[in-house]
Amino acid sequence: INAEYMGISLEAIMVEASDPLMNIGDFEKIYANKEKNVRIIDCCYFPPKDPRVPDVEFKKESIPGAIFFHLDKIADTTIPYPHMLPTNETFIEFTKKYKIRKTDLIICYDHLGFFSSPRCWFTFKLFGAFNVKVLDGGLAAWKKRGNPVVSDSPGDGTGFSFLDPDKPDSFSYTLDKSAVFDLKSIYDIVPKINAKAVSDIILDARAADRFTGAVDEPRPGLRRGNIPGSINVPFFEIVDAKTWTIKSMEELKVAFSSRGVDLECRIICSCGTGMTACIQLFALHRLGAKKLALYDGSWAEYGLIPEPKWDFLATKITKQSISCT
Repeated sequence: INAEYMGISLEAIMVEASDPLMNIGDFEKIYANKEKNVRIIDCCYFPPKDPRVPDVEFKKESIPGAIFFHLDKIADTTIPYPHMLPTNETFIEFTKKYKIRKTDLIICYDHLGFFSSPRCWFTFKLFGAFNVKVLDGGLAAWKKRGNPVVSDSPGDGTGFSFLDPDKPDSFSYTLDKSAVFDLKSIYDIVPKINAKAVSDIILDARAADRFTGAVDEPRPGLRRGNIPGSINVPFFEIVDAKTWTIKSMEELKVAFSSRGVDLECRIICSCGTGMTACIQLFALHRLGAKKLALYDGSWAEYGLIPEPKWDFLATKITKQSISCT
C-alpha cells in the first residue's frame, strides 16, 4: 500500500471512482454537520466581458468558512497568459498556508454557478488531490436556498475548519505534466491529427462564432479562427445558460457523441484561456473518458502568433471518425 494512503479510510481511497459533482443538498448536510477534514474553496472568476473582479466579489460575499483561491495568482505568472497552472512550489505554498491536504474532501465553488470551479477542480486533481468535488450551482445555489453568506471574509477557512489532528498531513503535491499540453506538443500533434495518423482529438469550448472566426476574440491581439482539425463543443452545450448548472448526463452524452467524439480516444481540451476547457474535462470525466488532457495556453497562446505554414489542407472538421479501439 502506498504510504501516502496510511491513515486514510477505504472510502477516501475509493472516492476516485465516485462522481465529482456535488449537489447543494449534500453540501448543506456536510456544512450543517460540521464534518471534519473538509475544505471549501471559493474560486470565483468571470468571463472576459464581465467587469467583475474575483477578489472584489469574494469580499462582497462568500460562503462562511471558504478559502479564496485566486486563479490568476495561484498560477505561473512568469508565463504571459491568463491563469496558467501553478508551479509545484506555488501550489504547495498555498495549500500549506491554508492546510489543504491531499486527503481532505475539497469542495470547489464559483459565483456564477458552474464556470471557474471545474478549473479549480482540475488543478487540484492534476496535483494529486484524492477527493475533489464541484458544487453544482455554486454560490447562487447556496443563496437560493436561504443559506448565509459573509462579507469581508479573510478567505482562510475561518468559520469552517474542523481538521482532525490525528489525520496525517499530506502536502506532497506534484503536477502531473502528462495531462498538460503546451504549444510545442500541440504543434506536434496537429499535423498527425489532420493526416489521420493518430486518433487523438482536440476540443474547443469557445462559442461557435468564435471558433469559426465569424467574430473577433474578446481579448485584444488574438486572431480569429481555431486549431486545425479541432472540434467545437461550446461550453454552453454542457452548462445550462439560464441556471449555470451542469446539464444531465444524457445531454452531456449527446453534446459529445453528436460531434463524433469517441470517449476511448485521447482528448485534449482547449478554449480561450484554459478555463471553460475544464468544463469539458469535467463532463468527459463524468462520462467515463480516461485519457484526458488540457491545452493550458489554449487560444490565448495559439491565437497570439501567426498560423504555422502547415503542409496539409486545414479544414474545419465537425466529426472525428477514427476508431480509438
